[in-house]
Amino acid sequence: MDLALLMDIDGTLTPPRRALLPEMAEVLKRLTVPFHVAAGSDILLVEPQLLRPLWDYGFRKDFDAFVSNGATQYHCPYSQGYQLLLTSEFDFREHLGGAGSQLLVDVLEEVLVSSEFCLPHTVRVIGDRITHRGSMVNFSPIGRPKGELTEDSRQNRAAFARFDKETGYRRRILTHLNSRLADLISGKKLRILLGGETSFDIVIDGKDKTNAVRSLLEGGVREVVFLGDALFEGGNDSVISDSIRRWSGPGQCPLTAIQVESWEDTCRILAERGWLGR
Repeated sequence: MDLALLMDIDGTLTPPRRALLPEMAEVLKRLTVPFHVAAGSDILLVEPQLLRPLWDYGFRKDFDAFVSNGATQYHCPYSQGYQLLLTSEFDFREHLGGAGSQLLVDVLEEVLVSSEFCLPHTVRVIGDRITHRGSMVNFSPIGRPKGELTEDSRQNRAAFARFDKETGYRRRILTHLNSRLADLISGKKLRILLGGETSFDIVIDGKDKTNAVRSLLEGGVREVVFLGDALFEGGNDSVISDSIRRWSGPGQCPLTAIQVESWEDTCRILAERGWLGR
């Protein structure tokens, strides 16, 4: 196991908030090196988005799925049947403690009612805005609809994404949260990241996608290549970039990262790197 690929899901293996496409499934079936996935979403979202479709499209190799931003691990021995076996998990609320958890919720709710961060009339709130995922919290000012997105929800997300890009809305909230939650950031290693196109992933440093990297290396893999669409500063894959930059161990860092722009871009890169068979 000299090399293993570790890939983000949303925006990397699938279109944003959409299920795996058959074209991508065929590419994954042609991989000549082991691959694993690390997702910001929890198992309730990852299963219908990737895990079940991958099985339905005929993928029959074993891999690991690190969900809830990489802190919870499932083994998926597809060579033996459709199975999702919980390997390890992390309790976010227990780590923060009662007072810390309440402070976090209070600050997030302050943002939602603040005139400074009110949404434009072109954007509506659809779904839950604060979602606990066991090992992390997802915070979405416009809400996260449950289940498959309707066309109405997609249009609403697109309107917010345009607004966010034009105004730096989430960046402003990120600055505010980092200031208000400074005590939790220093004392409990809280980390706030931009998640996807509309939300924030609130995690504990080390209990994130770097957890997936450590698990693979401890399992005997010598080199991990990560592919993700949010390796930029503040993105929910940026913990990977930071880990590489901070590497201080002996020899060359065993982790490298590749920024992708879409699932089609991922297909292109896998082919160019020679990781696909016929």
